[in-house]
Amino acid sequence: MIKKKEIYDRIVHELSIYAKDIEAKAENNLLDDNVFSEDFIKDLLNTCMKWNLVNLNTDTQKFPGIDLGDKERHIGVQVTSTKTSKKVLDSLDTIIRNNIDKDYNEIYFFILGTKQNSYTVDFTKYNTLDCSESNIWDISDIIAWCAHYDSVHMKEVWDVIEREIVADNAQYVIPLNIKKGIIELKNAIHKIFEASNQLIQTHHTSETYLHDVSKSLAELEQLLPYLDEKTYLACKEVLENGIELGKLLETYHKWEWKIEAKCIYIIYKSLLVKNLQEVSELIENDISGLQKGIDIVIDGDNLFERLTELKIDKDILYKQFSVIKFQSIIEDSILRKSKKCIIFFSKDGSHYNEELVYRLESEGTYVIVFERRSQTIEFVNEQIKKTFELVLISSGEDMVSGVFLKKSDCYLYTISFENDLPTRSVPIFFSKGNITSPGLNQCFNYNECKTINIKNITEAIYKDMLANANDCISHQLRVDWSGDVYISTITGAEEIENTKFRWESWDPGNGYTGPCAASDDEYVKQSVASLKKCWEDGVRGYCDYYAIL
Repeated sequence: MIKKKEIYDRIVHELSIYAKDIEAKAENNLLDDNVFSEDFIKDLLNTCMKWNLVNLNTDTQKFPGIDLGDKERHIGVQVTSTKTSKKVLDSLDTIIRNNIDKDYNEIYFFILGTKQNSYTVDFTKYNTLDCSESNIWDISDIIAWCAHYDSVHMKEVWDVIEREIVADNAQYVIPLNIKKGIIELKNAIHKIFEASNQLIQTHHTSETYLHDVSKSLAELEQLLPYLDEKTYLACKEVLENGIELGKLLETYHKWEWKIEAKCIYIIYKSLLVKNLQEVSELIENDISGLQKGIDIVIDGDNLFERLTELKIDKDILYKQFSVIKFQSIIEDSILRKSKKCIIFFSKDGSHYNEELVYRLESEGTYVIVFERRSQTIEFVNEQIKKTFELVLISSGEDMVSGVFLKKSDCYLYTISFENDLPTRSVPIFFSKGNITSPGLNQCFNYNECKTINIKNITEAIYKDMLANANDCISHQLRVDWSGDVYISTITGAEEIENTKFRWESWDPGNGYTGPCAASDDEYVKQSVASLKKCWEDGVRGYCDYYAIL
Protein backbone atom coordinates (compact mmCIF):
# COMPACT_ATOMS: atom_id res chain seq x y z
CA MET A 1 0.00 0.00 0.00
CA ILE A 2 2.84 2.37 0.80
CA LYS A 3 4.44 1.77 -2.61
CA LYS A 4 1.16 2.42 -4.36
CA LYS A 5 0.71 5.68 -2.41
CA GLU A 6 4.27 6.75 -3.27
CA ILE A 7 3.61 6.23 -6.98
CA TYR A 8 0.30 8.08 -6.76
CA ASP A 9 1.92 11.00 -4.94
CA ARG A 10 4.55 11.24 -7.68
CA ILE A 11 1.84 11.21 -10.36
CA VAL A 12 -0.09 13.99 -8.60
CA HIS A 13 3.07 16.05 -8.08
CA GLU A 14 4.37 15.88 -11.67
CA LEU A 15 0.98 16.28 -13.36
CA SER A 16 0.07 19.24 -11.14
CA ILE A 17 3.30 21.04 -12.04
CA TYR A 18 2.73 20.20 -15.70
CA ALA A 19 -0.84 21.60 -15.65
CA LYS A 20 0.24 24.82 -13.92
CA ASP A 21 3.06 25.31 -16.42
CA ILE A 22 0.64 24.85 -19.32
CA GLU A 23 -1.83 27.36 -17.88
CA ALA A 24 0.87 29.95 -17.20
CA LYS A 25 2.01 29.77 -20.82
CA ALA A 26 -1.57 29.94 -22.11
CA GLU A 27 -2.17 33.12 -20.10
CA ASN A 28 0.82 34.67 -21.90
CA ASN A 29 -0.45 33.48 -25.28
CA LEU A 30 2.32 30.90 -25.59
CA LEU A 31 0.06 28.16 -26.91
CA ASP A 32 2.69 25.96 -28.51
CA ASP A 33 2.11 23.16 -25.97
CA ASN A 34 -1.07 22.28 -27.86
CA VAL A 35 1.30 20.68 -30.34
CA PHE A 36 4.20 19.60 -28.16
CA SER A 37 1.91 17.83 -25.67
CA GLU A 38 -0.09 15.79 -28.19
CA ASP A 39 2.14 12.71 -28.02
CA PHE A 40 2.31 12.87 -24.23
CA ILE A 41 -1.49 13.06 -23.88
CA LYS A 42 -1.81 10.28 -26.48
CA ASP A 43 0.38 7.97 -24.41
CA LEU A 44 -1.38 8.92 -21.18
CA LEU A 45 -4.86 8.22 -22.57
CA ASN A 46 -3.74 4.98 -24.20
CA THR A 47 -2.37 3.81 -20.85
CA CYS A 48 -5.36 4.98 -18.82
CA MET A 49 -8.16 3.93 -21.19
CA LYS A 50 -6.41 1.02 -22.96
CA TRP A 51 -7.03 2.71 -26.31
CA ASN A 52 -4.78 2.72 -29.36
CA LEU A 53 -4.68 6.43 -30.24
CA VAL A 54 -2.24 7.71 -32.85
CA ASN A 55 -1.21 11.29 -33.56
CA LEU A 56 -3.19 12.24 -36.67
CA ASN A 57 -1.15 15.42 -37.21
CA THR A 58 1.81 13.32 -38.35
CA ASP A 59 -0.30 11.64 -41.02
CA THR A 60 -0.39 12.82 -44.64
CA GLN A 61 -4.19 12.66 -44.47
CA LYS A 62 -5.38 15.45 -42.18
CA PHE A 63 -8.35 15.29 -39.80
CA PRO A 64 -9.49 18.86 -38.95
CA GLY A 65 -11.08 19.13 -35.51
CA ILE A 66 -9.18 16.27 -33.86
CA ASP A 67 -5.52 15.59 -33.11
CA LEU A 68 -5.55 11.97 -31.93
CA GLY A 69 -7.52 9.01 -33.21
CA ASP A 70 -8.21 5.35 -32.54
CA LYS A 71 -9.59 4.23 -35.89
CA GLU A 72 -10.69 0.78 -34.74
CA ARG A 73 -12.78 2.25 -31.91
CA HIS A 74 -13.80 5.34 -33.97
CA ILE A 75 -12.50 7.59 -31.16
CA GLY A 76 -11.22 11.11 -31.85
CA VAL A 77 -9.55 13.45 -29.35
CA GLN A 78 -8.74 17.13 -29.64
CA VAL A 79 -5.89 18.38 -27.45
CA THR A 80 -6.20 22.11 -26.76
CA SER A 81 -5.32 24.77 -24.22
CA THR A 82 -8.43 26.78 -25.19
CA LYS A 83 -11.09 25.66 -22.72
CA THR A 84 -14.10 27.73 -23.83
CA SER A 85 -17.53 26.55 -25.00
CA LYS A 86 -16.90 28.34 -28.30
CA LYS A 87 -13.80 26.23 -28.88
CA VAL A 88 -15.80 23.04 -28.35
CA LEU A 89 -18.57 24.26 -30.68
CA ASP A 90 -16.12 25.35 -33.39
CA SER A 91 -14.35 22.00 -33.22
CA LEU A 92 -17.56 20.00 -33.46
CA ASP A 93 -18.68 22.12 -36.42
CA THR A 94 -15.29 21.52 -38.10
CA ILE A 95 -15.59 17.76 -37.56
CA ILE A 96 -19.06 17.69 -39.17
CA ARG A 97 -18.13 20.07 -42.00
CA ASN A 98 -15.12 17.95 -43.00
CA ASN A 99 -16.97 14.60 -42.62
CA ILE A 100 -14.54 13.44 -39.94
CA ASP A 101 -17.47 11.72 -38.20
CA LYS A 102 -17.38 9.02 -40.87
CA ASP A 103 -14.18 7.64 -39.30
CA TYR A 104 -14.26 9.14 -35.80
CA ASN A 105 -17.66 9.68 -34.20
CA GLU A 106 -16.88 9.29 -30.47
CA ILE A 107 -15.31 12.65 -29.68
CA TYR A 108 -13.36 13.76 -26.60
CA PHE A 109 -11.65 17.01 -25.66
CA PHE A 110 -8.53 17.12 -23.52
CA ILE A 111 -7.91 20.56 -22.04
CA LEU A 112 -4.27 21.40 -21.39
CA GLY A 113 -4.63 23.16 -18.06
CA THR A 114 -7.97 23.37 -16.24
CA LYS A 115 -11.32 22.94 -17.96
CA GLN A 116 -14.38 25.10 -17.19
CA ASN A 117 -16.82 24.09 -14.45
CA SER A 118 -19.58 23.79 -17.06
CA TYR A 119 -20.16 24.18 -20.81
CA THR A 120 -23.00 25.84 -22.71
CA VAL A 121 -22.95 23.45 -25.65
CA ASP A 122 -26.03 21.76 -27.13
CA PHE A 123 -24.48 18.38 -27.92
CA THR A 124 -27.84 16.97 -29.08
CA LYS A 125 -27.70 18.85 -32.38
CA TYR A 126 -24.62 16.81 -33.37
CA ASN A 127 -26.60 13.62 -33.81
CA THR A 128 -23.87 11.79 -35.74
CA LEU A 129 -21.43 12.26 -32.86
CA ASP A 130 -21.18 10.55 -29.48
CA CYS A 131 -20.09 13.52 -27.38
CA SER A 132 -21.23 15.15 -24.16
CA GLU A 133 -19.90 17.43 -21.45
CA SER A 134 -18.55 14.37 -19.65
CA ASN A 135 -16.25 13.85 -22.66
CA ILE A 136 -14.31 17.02 -21.79
CA TRP A 137 -11.29 16.11 -19.67
CA ASP A 138 -8.22 17.72 -18.15
CA ILE A 139 -5.25 16.67 -16.00
CA SER A 140 -7.43 16.52 -12.88
CA ASP A 141 -9.40 13.69 -14.51
CA ILE A 142 -6.22 11.68 -15.04
CA ILE A 143 -5.33 12.19 -11.38
CA ALA A 144 -8.84 11.12 -10.27
CA TRP A 145 -8.74 7.96 -12.40
CA CYS A 146 -5.33 6.98 -11.07
CA ALA A 147 -6.61 7.05 -7.49
CA HIS A 148 -8.71 3.96 -8.30
CA TYR A 149 -6.09 2.01 -10.30
CA ASP A 150 -4.28 -1.02 -8.95
CA SER A 151 -0.53 -0.74 -8.45
CA VAL A 152 0.31 -2.29 -11.84
CA HIS A 153 -1.93 0.10 -13.81
CA MET A 154 -0.73 3.05 -11.74
CA LYS A 155 2.91 2.12 -12.43
CA GLU A 156 2.17 2.06 -16.17
CA VAL A 157 0.87 5.64 -15.95
CA TRP A 158 3.92 6.71 -13.95
CA ASP A 159 6.24 5.16 -16.55
CA VAL A 160 4.68 7.41 -19.23
CA ILE A 161 5.05 10.50 -17.02
CA GLU A 162 8.61 9.64 -16.06
CA ARG A 163 9.60 9.02 -19.67
CA GLU A 164 7.96 12.11 -21.16
CA ILE A 165 8.22 14.72 -18.38
CA VAL A 166 10.70 13.72 -15.70
CA ALA A 167 13.32 12.19 -17.96
CA ASP A 168 12.57 14.07 -21.16
CA ASN A 169 15.74 16.19 -21.02
CA ALA A 170 17.95 13.59 -19.39
CA GLN A 171 21.11 12.75 -21.32
CA TYR A 172 22.58 9.29 -21.51
CA VAL A 173 25.84 7.96 -22.81
CA ILE A 174 25.63 6.85 -26.42
CA PRO A 175 27.75 3.71 -27.06
CA LEU A 176 31.22 4.34 -28.49
CA ASN A 177 30.61 1.98 -31.41
CA ILE A 178 27.66 4.18 -32.47
CA LYS A 179 29.78 7.34 -32.27
CA LYS A 180 32.49 5.60 -34.29
CA GLY A 181 29.89 4.36 -36.79
CA ILE A 182 28.54 7.88 -37.35
CA ILE A 183 32.05 9.20 -38.00
CA GLU A 184 32.80 6.36 -40.42
CA LEU A 185 29.46 6.96 -42.17
CA LYS A 186 30.24 10.67 -42.49
CA ASN A 187 33.69 9.90 -43.90
CA ALA A 188 32.27 7.38 -46.39
CA ILE A 189 29.64 9.86 -47.60
CA HIS A 190 32.33 12.54 -47.86
CA LYS A 191 34.51 10.24 -49.99
CA ILE A 192 31.62 9.60 -52.38
CA PHE A 193 31.03 13.34 -52.90
CA GLU A 194 34.77 13.92 -53.18
CA ALA A 195 35.08 11.20 -55.81
CA SER A 196 32.04 12.51 -57.72
CA ASN A 197 33.38 16.07 -57.76
CA GLN A 198 36.81 14.89 -58.86
CA LEU A 199 35.31 12.77 -61.64
CA ILE A 200 33.25 15.69 -62.97
CA GLN A 201 36.33 17.93 -63.05
CA THR A 202 39.14 15.54 -64.12
CA HIS A 203 37.41 12.29 -65.20
CA HIS A 204 39.72 10.44 -62.78
CA THR A 205 39.47 9.36 -59.13
CA SER A 206 40.88 6.94 -56.59
CA GLU A 207 39.23 3.52 -56.66
CA THR A 208 40.06 2.69 -53.02
CA TYR A 209 36.94 4.37 -51.61
CA LEU A 210 34.60 1.58 -52.80
CA HIS A 211 35.52 -0.76 -49.92
CA ASP A 212 34.78 1.92 -47.30
CA VAL A 213 31.42 2.71 -48.92
CA SER A 214 30.36 -0.95 -48.90
CA LYS A 215 31.38 -1.31 -45.25
CA SER A 216 29.33 1.77 -44.20
CA LEU A 217 26.27 0.55 -46.11
CA ALA A 218 26.45 -2.80 -44.32
CA GLU A 219 26.63 -1.09 -40.92
CA LEU A 220 24.00 1.57 -41.64
CA GLU A 221 21.12 -0.37 -40.07
CA GLN A 222 22.56 -0.19 -36.54
CA LEU A 223 22.76 3.60 -36.82
CA LEU A 224 19.07 3.95 -37.72
CA PRO A 225 17.92 4.70 -34.11
CA TYR A 226 20.25 7.70 -34.10
CA LEU A 227 19.20 9.14 -37.45
CA ASP A 228 15.80 10.41 -38.49
CA GLU A 229 14.06 8.78 -41.44
CA LYS A 230 14.96 11.42 -44.04
CA THR A 231 18.66 11.41 -43.10
CA TYR A 232 18.78 7.62 -42.99
CA LEU A 233 17.15 7.22 -46.42
CA ALA A 234 19.39 9.92 -47.91
CA CYS A 235 22.48 8.16 -46.50
CA LYS A 236 21.33 4.82 -47.87
CA GLU A 237 20.61 6.36 -51.28
CA VAL A 238 24.01 8.06 -51.53
CA LEU A 239 25.87 4.95 -50.37
CA GLU A 240 24.04 2.76 -52.89
CA ASN A 241 24.71 5.26 -55.67
CA GLY A 242 28.34 5.45 -54.55
CA ILE A 243 28.65 1.68 -54.96
CA GLU A 244 27.01 1.88 -58.40
CA LEU A 245 29.48 4.61 -59.33
CA GLY A 246 32.36 2.36 -58.26
CA LYS A 247 31.01 -0.49 -60.39
CA LEU A 248 30.64 1.85 -63.38
CA LEU A 249 34.28 2.89 -62.99
CA GLU A 250 35.32 -0.78 -63.00
CA THR A 251 33.14 -1.54 -66.06
CA TYR A 252 34.07 1.39 -68.30
CA HIS A 253 37.63 2.31 -69.15
CA LYS A 254 36.76 5.74 -70.53
CA TRP A 255 34.47 8.63 -69.64
CA GLU A 256 30.82 7.73 -70.15
CA TRP A 257 27.62 9.75 -69.86
CA LYS A 258 26.33 7.18 -67.35
CA ILE A 259 29.22 8.03 -65.02
CA GLU A 260 28.59 11.76 -65.40
CA ALA A 261 24.84 11.35 -64.72
CA LYS A 262 25.58 9.31 -61.58
CA CYS A 263 28.04 11.95 -60.34
CA ILE A 264 25.55 14.78 -60.88
CA TYR A 265 22.84 12.81 -59.08
CA ILE A 266 25.11 12.22 -56.08
CA ILE A 267 26.31 15.84 -55.90
CA TYR A 268 22.67 16.96 -55.74
CA LYS A 269 22.59 15.44 -52.23
CA SER A 270 25.70 17.31 -51.08
CA LEU A 271 23.89 18.88 -48.12
CA LEU A 272 24.04 15.44 -46.52
CA VAL A 273 27.72 15.94 -45.61
CA LYS A 274 26.75 18.99 -43.57
CA ASN A 275 23.84 17.13 -41.97
CA LEU A 276 26.07 14.25 -40.88
CA GLN A 277 28.58 16.67 -39.43
CA GLU A 278 25.80 18.10 -37.28
CA VAL A 279 24.58 14.61 -36.32
CA SER A 280 28.14 13.64 -35.39
CA GLU A 281 28.57 16.68 -33.14
CA LEU A 282 25.24 16.11 -31.41
CA ILE A 283 25.94 12.44 -30.77
CA GLU A 284 29.47 13.23 -29.59
CA ASN A 285 27.77 15.28 -26.84
CA ASP A 286 25.51 12.30 -25.99
CA ILE A 287 22.42 14.08 -27.31
CA SER A 288 19.85 11.58 -28.56
CA GLY A 289 16.44 11.87 -30.12
CA LEU A 290 17.41 12.67 -33.69
CA GLN A 291 15.05 9.97 -34.95
CA LYS A 292 12.08 11.93 -33.59
CA GLY A 293 12.63 14.63 -36.16
CA ILE A 294 13.12 18.37 -35.98
CA ASP A 295 10.67 21.09 -34.94
CA ILE A 296 9.72 23.80 -37.46
CA VAL A 297 8.48 27.26 -36.51
CA ILE A 298 7.44 29.57 -39.34
CA ASP A 299 7.35 33.35 -39.07
CA GLY A 300 4.19 33.79 -41.16
CA ASP A 301 4.55 37.57 -41.42
CA ASN A 302 8.05 37.28 -42.85
CA LEU A 303 7.31 34.17 -44.95
CA PHE A 304 4.50 35.85 -46.88
CA GLU A 305 6.56 39.02 -47.25
CA ARG A 306 9.42 37.04 -48.80
CA LEU A 307 7.00 35.29 -51.15
CA THR A 308 5.49 38.60 -52.31
CA GLU A 309 9.03 39.82 -52.96
CA LEU A 310 9.29 36.92 -55.40
CA LYS A 311 6.41 38.67 -57.22
CA ILE A 312 3.67 36.28 -56.16
CA ASP A 313 0.31 38.00 -55.81
CA LYS A 314 -0.97 38.35 -52.23
CA ASP A 315 -4.46 37.10 -53.07
CA ILE A 316 -3.02 33.96 -54.66
CA LEU A 317 -0.85 33.35 -51.62
CA TYR A 318 -3.77 33.72 -49.24
CA LYS A 319 -5.99 31.41 -51.31
CA GLN A 320 -3.54 28.68 -52.33
CA PHE A 321 -0.36 28.54 -50.24
CA SER A 322 -0.27 25.33 -48.17
CA VAL A 323 1.83 25.12 -45.00
CA ILE A 324 1.38 21.32 -44.94
CA LYS A 325 2.96 21.03 -48.40
CA PHE A 326 5.58 23.63 -47.49
CA GLN A 327 6.53 21.51 -44.47
CA SER A 328 7.23 18.57 -46.78
CA ILE A 329 9.39 20.72 -49.06
CA ILE A 330 11.35 21.98 -46.04
CA GLU A 331 12.06 18.37 -45.09
CA ASP A 332 13.36 17.63 -48.59
CA SER A 333 15.44 20.80 -48.57
CA ILE A 334 17.30 20.05 -45.34
CA LEU A 335 17.14 16.24 -45.69
CA ARG A 336 15.55 15.96 -42.26
CA LYS A 337 12.17 14.72 -41.07
CA SER A 338 10.04 17.22 -39.15
CA LYS A 339 8.28 16.40 -35.89
CA LYS A 340 6.11 19.48 -35.37
CA CYS A 341 5.35 22.50 -37.54
CA ILE A 342 3.80 25.77 -36.36
CA ILE A 343 3.15 28.99 -38.26
CA PHE A 344 2.52 32.21 -36.35
CA PHE A 345 1.20 35.65 -37.27
CA SER A 346 0.87 38.90 -35.38
CA LYS A 347 -2.25 41.02 -35.70
CA ASP A 348 -0.15 44.13 -36.19
CA GLY A 349 1.62 42.50 -39.15
CA SER A 350 0.78 43.31 -42.78
CA HIS A 351 -0.11 39.70 -43.66
CA TYR A 352 -2.47 38.81 -40.83
CA ASN A 353 -5.74 37.72 -42.41
CA GLU A 354 -8.58 35.93 -40.60
CA GLU A 355 -9.69 34.05 -43.72
CA LEU A 356 -6.11 32.88 -44.33
CA VAL A 357 -5.78 31.65 -40.73
CA TYR A 358 -9.13 29.84 -40.95
CA ARG A 359 -8.16 28.15 -44.24
CA LEU A 360 -4.79 27.01 -42.92
CA GLU A 361 -6.37 25.62 -39.76
CA SER A 362 -9.02 23.77 -41.78
CA GLU A 363 -6.17 22.06 -43.69
CA GLY A 364 -4.75 20.80 -40.40
CA THR A 365 -2.04 23.45 -39.93
CA TYR A 366 -1.33 24.58 -36.38
CA VAL A 367 -1.55 28.40 -36.38
CA ILE A 368 -0.80 30.77 -33.50
CA VAL A 369 -1.94 34.39 -33.66
CA PHE A 370 -0.31 37.01 -31.43
CA GLU A 371 -1.52 40.52 -30.75
CA ARG A 372 1.90 42.09 -31.30
CA ARG A 373 5.01 41.32 -33.32
CA SER A 374 7.16 41.48 -30.18
CA GLN A 375 5.30 38.43 -28.85
CA THR A 376 6.35 36.37 -31.87
CA ILE A 377 10.01 36.99 -31.05
CA GLU A 378 9.41 36.03 -27.44
CA PHE A 379 7.65 32.87 -28.65
CA VAL A 380 10.61 31.84 -30.85
CA ASN A 381 13.05 32.40 -27.99
CA GLU A 382 10.90 30.09 -25.86
CA GLN A 383 11.17 27.39 -28.54
CA ILE A 384 14.95 27.79 -28.69
CA LYS A 385 15.16 27.29 -24.93
CA LYS A 386 13.34 23.98 -25.05
CA THR A 387 14.95 22.18 -28.00
CA PHE A 388 18.39 21.22 -29.31
CA GLU A 389 17.37 21.64 -32.93
CA LEU A 390 14.95 24.06 -34.53
CA VAL A 391 14.12 25.14 -38.07
CA LEU A 392 13.23 28.83 -38.01
CA ILE A 393 11.69 30.05 -41.26
CA SER A 394 12.43 33.76 -41.09
CA SER A 395 14.78 36.37 -42.47
CA GLY A 396 13.16 39.30 -40.65
CA GLU A 397 15.73 41.71 -39.22
CA ASP A 398 13.84 41.99 -35.93
CA MET A 399 13.47 38.21 -35.64
CA VAL A 400 17.05 37.37 -36.61
CA SER A 401 18.57 39.98 -34.30
CA GLY A 402 16.12 38.90 -31.60
CA VAL A 403 17.38 35.30 -31.65
CA PHE A 404 21.05 36.17 -32.18
CA LEU A 405 21.99 35.83 -28.51
CA LYS A 406 20.21 32.46 -28.36
CA LYS A 407 22.05 30.88 -31.29
CA SER A 408 24.52 29.05 -29.06
CA ASP A 409 21.69 27.37 -27.15
CA CYS A 410 20.65 25.07 -29.98
CA TYR A 411 21.24 24.04 -33.56
CA LEU A 412 19.33 26.62 -35.57
CA TYR A 413 18.41 26.05 -39.23
CA THR A 414 16.59 28.12 -41.83
CA ILE A 415 15.40 28.00 -45.44
CA SER A 416 15.97 30.40 -48.32
CA PHE A 417 13.90 30.83 -51.49
CA GLU A 418 16.07 31.12 -54.58
CA ASN A 419 18.92 32.04 -52.16
CA ASP A 420 17.08 35.13 -50.90
CA LEU A 421 18.42 34.91 -47.34
CA PRO A 422 20.47 38.04 -46.50
CA THR A 423 24.20 37.31 -46.17
CA ARG A 424 24.30 38.91 -42.72
CA SER A 425 21.81 36.32 -41.47
CA VAL A 426 23.73 33.22 -42.49
CA PRO A 427 26.28 33.11 -39.63
CA ILE A 428 23.42 33.07 -37.12
CA PHE A 429 22.03 29.80 -38.50
CA PHE A 430 23.85 26.52 -38.12
CA SER A 431 22.94 25.56 -41.68
CA LYS A 432 20.31 26.24 -44.28
CA GLY A 433 18.53 24.65 -47.19
CA ASN A 434 17.38 26.36 -50.37
CA ILE A 435 14.03 26.01 -52.16
CA THR A 436 14.05 26.71 -55.89
CA SER A 437 11.07 27.52 -58.13
CA PRO A 438 10.08 23.87 -58.82
CA GLY A 439 10.00 23.18 -55.08
CA LEU A 440 8.07 26.37 -54.39
CA ASN A 441 5.44 25.39 -56.96
CA GLN A 442 4.71 22.28 -54.90
CA CYS A 443 3.74 24.42 -51.88
CA PHE A 444 0.38 25.46 -53.35
CA ASN A 445 -3.05 23.89 -53.61
CA TYR A 446 -4.32 23.54 -57.18
CA ASN A 447 -7.80 23.17 -58.63
CA GLU A 448 -6.94 22.04 -62.15
CA CYS A 449 -9.10 22.25 -65.27
CA LYS A 450 -11.41 25.13 -64.39
CA THR A 451 -13.66 25.94 -67.36
CA ILE A 452 -15.15 29.28 -68.46
CA ASN A 453 -16.90 30.26 -71.66
CA ILE A 454 -14.90 32.67 -73.77
CA LYS A 455 -17.81 35.16 -73.73
CA ASN A 456 -17.37 35.50 -69.96
CA ILE A 457 -13.60 35.34 -69.67
CA THR A 458 -11.82 38.27 -68.01
CA GLU A 459 -8.25 38.88 -66.96
CA ALA A 460 -9.21 38.12 -63.33
CA ILE A 461 -10.79 34.79 -64.31
CA TYR A 462 -7.89 33.81 -66.55
CA LYS A 463 -5.47 34.77 -63.78
CA ASP A 464 -7.28 32.38 -61.43
CA MET A 465 -7.14 29.60 -64.05
CA LEU A 466 -3.38 30.08 -64.46
CA ALA A 467 -2.80 30.16 -60.70
CA ASN A 468 -4.57 26.81 -60.33
CA ALA A 469 -2.49 25.07 -63.01
CA ASN A 470 0.58 23.47 -61.42
CA ASP A 471 3.77 24.37 -63.30
CA CYS A 472 5.28 21.04 -62.20
CA ILE A 473 3.28 19.23 -64.92
CA SER A 474 2.59 19.87 -68.62
CA HIS A 475 -0.41 21.93 -69.72
CA GLN A 476 -2.08 23.19 -72.86
CA LEU A 477 -4.70 25.90 -73.28
CA ARG A 478 -7.69 24.58 -75.25
CA VAL A 479 -11.00 25.98 -76.48
CA ASP A 480 -13.80 23.62 -77.51
CA TRP A 481 -16.43 24.23 -80.23
CA SER A 482 -18.92 25.73 -77.77
CA GLY A 483 -16.35 28.31 -76.65
CA ASP A 484 -15.44 26.75 -73.31
CA VAL A 485 -11.87 27.65 -72.35
CA TYR A 486 -9.77 25.43 -70.09
CA ILE A 487 -6.13 24.71 -69.29
CA SER A 488 -5.78 21.01 -70.00
CA THR A 489 -3.40 18.53 -68.40
CA ILE A 490 -3.73 16.49 -71.60
CA THR A 491 -1.31 18.03 -74.09
CA GLY A 492 -0.07 17.75 -77.65
CA ALA A 493 -2.53 16.25 -80.14
CA GLU A 494 -4.11 13.80 -77.69
CA GLU A 495 -7.90 13.69 -77.20
CA ILE A 496 -8.62 16.74 -79.35
CA GLU A 497 -11.89 15.56 -80.94
CA ASN A 498 -13.97 18.29 -79.27
CA THR A 499 -11.24 20.95 -79.38
CA LYS A 500 -11.69 23.86 -81.80
CA PHE A 501 -8.20 25.23 -81.26
CA ARG A 502 -5.28 24.77 -78.89
CA TRP A 503 -2.05 26.58 -78.10
CA GLU A 504 1.42 25.09 -77.96
CA SER A 505 2.01 22.73 -75.02
CA TRP A 506 3.60 24.24 -71.92
CA ASP A 507 6.38 22.04 -70.58
CA PRO A 508 6.74 21.72 -66.80
CA GLY A 509 9.05 24.17 -65.07
CA ASN A 510 8.98 26.79 -67.83
CA GLY A 511 6.86 29.27 -65.87
CA TYR A 512 3.82 29.39 -68.17
CA THR A 513 1.41 28.35 -65.41
CA GLY A 514 1.18 28.49 -61.63
CA PRO A 515 1.12 31.31 -59.05
CA CYS A 516 4.19 33.11 -60.40
CA ALA A 517 2.85 33.17 -63.96
CA ALA A 518 -0.58 34.31 -62.76
CA SER A 519 1.06 37.16 -60.84
CA ASP A 520 2.49 38.63 -64.07
CA ASP A 521 -0.26 41.10 -65.01
CA GLU A 522 1.20 41.87 -68.45
CA TYR A 523 1.44 38.17 -69.32
CA VAL A 524 -2.18 37.64 -68.24
CA LYS A 525 -3.35 40.69 -70.21
CA GLN A 526 -1.61 39.62 -73.44
CA SER A 527 -2.82 36.03 -73.10
CA VAL A 528 -6.47 37.06 -72.73
CA ALA A 529 -6.19 39.43 -75.69
CA SER A 530 -4.60 36.69 -77.80
CA LEU A 531 -7.22 34.16 -76.75
CA LYS A 532 -10.11 36.41 -77.74
CA LYS A 533 -8.47 37.24 -81.04
CA CYS A 534 -8.04 33.54 -81.84
CA TRP A 535 -11.76 33.04 -81.26
CA GLU A 536 -12.80 36.10 -83.25
CA ASP A 537 -10.58 35.10 -86.19
CA GLY A 538 -12.03 31.60 -86.24
CA VAL A 539 -8.71 29.88 -85.64
CA ARG A 540 -8.83 26.07 -85.78
CA GLY A 541 -6.41 23.37 -84.78
CA TYR A 542 -2.97 24.09 -83.37
CA CYS A 543 -1.71 27.66 -83.23
CA ASP A 544 1.27 29.45 -81.75
CA TYR A 545 -0.38 32.21 -79.75
CA TYR A 546 2.79 34.27 -79.62
CA ALA A 547 2.52 34.87 -83.36
CA ILE A 548 -0.88 36.49 -82.82
CA LEU A 549 0.21 38.93 -80.12
